[in-house]
This record gives sequence, structure tokens and C-alpha cells, in this order.
Amino acid sequence: MKSKTRVLLFVDRMRHGGIQQFLLENIKHMDKDKLDIDVMTLDDGISYPLEKEIEKAGASFYKLKGIWIKSPLDYVKYAKALDAFFQQNNNYKAIHMNGSSKNFLLLKYAKKYNVPIRIVHSHNIDFQTHNPIKKLVGNILKKPLNQYATHYFACSHLAGQWLFGNNNSKVKVIPNGIDYEKFRFDENIRSEMRKSFGFSNNDLVVGHVGRFTTQKNHTFLISIIYEMIQMNQNVKLLLVGIGEKEEEIKKKVEDLTIEKNVIFAGFRKDVANIMSAMDVFLLPSLYEGLPVVGVEAQALGLPCFMSEGVITKEVNIAGNVVFIGLNKSEKHWAKIILSSDLSRKDNYEKIKKNGYLIEDTARELGDFYCH
Repeated sequence: MKSKTRVLLFVDRMRHGGIQQFLLENIKHMDKDKLDIDVMTLDDGISYPLEKEIEKAGASFYKLKGIWIKSPLDYVKYAKALDAFFQQNNNYKAIHMNGSSKNFLLLKYAKKYNVPIRIVHSHNIDFQTHNPIKKLVGNILKKPLNQYATHYFACSHLAGQWLFGNNNSKVKVIPNGIDYEKFRFDENIRSEMRKSFGFSNNDLVVGHVGRFTTQKNHTFLISIIYEMIQMNQNVKLLLVGIGEKEEEIKKKVEDLTIEKNVIFAGFRKDVANIMSAMDVFLLPSLYEGLPVVGVEAQALGLPCFMSEGVITKEVNIAGNVVFIGLNKSEKHWAKIILSSDLSRKDNYEKIKKNGYLIEDTARELGDFYCH
């Protein structure tokens, strides 16, 4: 019997997000007869539900206890922890790092311990910080990251260009595949979900799924909704997610006295069902690589409105994404949304044709690890 190919997948933490969901769905659909899959994260002091989901999906989970990057001294501890880990686990065929340049040490030690395939996967077009010093360090560390990697993956051409620069010609774009059956539109589910949230047939439900972080631009999103409500009192906003800016956004909703029009659904496992209740999907992010949630929204046939220039147009798989500039006013966004064709489309064939089915993505990655 042929031995399995052992691979290590890395993400800095397993909090609920697009990258983590992409990782989990791929593990679920990979061929476990061929692959022995491990997942590694750092330790920010929090245990996340998705850590258990990783193990349920058939992978082993490792957390580098006490390791989190906050200062230069943390890199010394990080290096020692990685060295100790690879001394115990030195038979990997491939390392697949889903993260940015601050984790370059993972690839350095993978090379030291002779891991032949060392993949860096870019999922974004900016660092998740506004600190100019941290951004400077991140840009400096792109050089060793590129040197220690053997292969360069990205969710879009834009994400590849941002992290790999001159190596961009070598970048392999991997579609952010989704489980289409989970996101296939169902009228009965839509009816049930709308009833559970108290929406009427006349309500126009605008939806957003994402962590309450600066990146997702909730402040601007709420202002857009406020303008939409001034034009149409039946507009409702359904927000799915949690995060550090949640209380700040709730305060803004109260200040604008639109509490009756906005629902904070929190963290939910039935995201696909909740999205069925929506009529419109809104994503005015400050930056994205290629948002998985944007693919999911299109799978459900939702008309989508996203930031122009900072979200790659590669996300417009089904042709029903409208891009609007962040330099445009909230009222401008509101007018465009309300004057657009908001009918639901069946996008299965387009999503399949463009390679965004999770079974295809998982097979492509698995074959790459084994080649």
C-alpha cells in the first residue's frame, strides 16, 4: 500500500473568517486516502470553535503554545518553537502557508528540515493593520518570504501582485472554491429565514457577512443603509458576524435612530440559510483579496455591490456584481443600489465553469501536494 503524502497547512489563528473557512472546506473535500493533513496555528490566547471543526474534518491540529507576534522579541520564541516542531515532525512533503510575510520563519524552518514544497498563499491586498511601522516591517519581510518559498499561490492576480511583486509571473491563482450545494438557493429556506427575522414580503433585505473590523468598512456601510432608508422605508439590513468594532457600529445605528431597520445576527453557523433571506449583498470593504463570501453570495443568486478598485473584478464570476468607488458618497451608493436590477439569478453553470466549486479546488490542491 502506497504511503500517504503528509502536508502541513498554516493559518495564524482559527477565528471565523474567509481564509479559515476556505481552509476548512478544502480539508473536508480532500482525499484522505492520499493525504495525511496537519493544521498549524499560532496562539493568541483564545480557543476558537473552528479548531474542533478542523479535527472533525479529518486533520490533526497543532497550536504553537504561547507564540504570537507582537514585538521583535517574539520572533526568537517563534523560531525556537518552529525548530522544536520540525524536529518532531520532519517528514512533510508540502507546507501550505496561508498568511502574510510576518510568518516567513515557517518557510525558513521548513527549508532547514528539507520540506520540498513550500507554498505561500496570498489572500489579501493589504496588511490587516494601520500601523505604519508594522506595514514597513511587513513589506521588508516579503523578501525572505519569497526566498524561502518554492511556490506562489494567490486568490486573485491582485493578491499575488501585492505579496509577491516581481515573482508575480510565477503565481498560480487558486479559485476560492465553495460548497455549492450548501449555497444553492431554496425558496422554502428563504421563506423560513425571513419569517424568523420578522421580515415582510415588502421588505428589501440588504445583507452583509463579515467580521466587525476596520477592513470591512461597517461605518460606511451603515451610512449607505441610512441613505437607502430615507429613500425606501422598507429597507432592512441584516449583519452576520462578530468582531472588535461591533459595539461601535451598534452605537452608530442608535445615533441614526435606525435600530428597527438593522438586525445584528451575530456569529452563525447557518450562514448559507441566512443569506437566502437577503435580497441584496453589500461589501464596501477597504481591501480584499478575493472575498469568499462574494462567491457565496453569487452562488445564491444575489445581486452584489462592492468597492471598486480595492476588490478585484475577478470576483465578478456571474456578471451580477456592481462595483462602486469608495470616493463616491453614501447617497450615490444608495441610489445605484435602489435603481439596479435586484432580481435573483441562477449562477451555478458560471461558477462551475470558472472553477469555483470546492471539490475542484480541493482536488487541484491535493494533486499539487502529491506531484
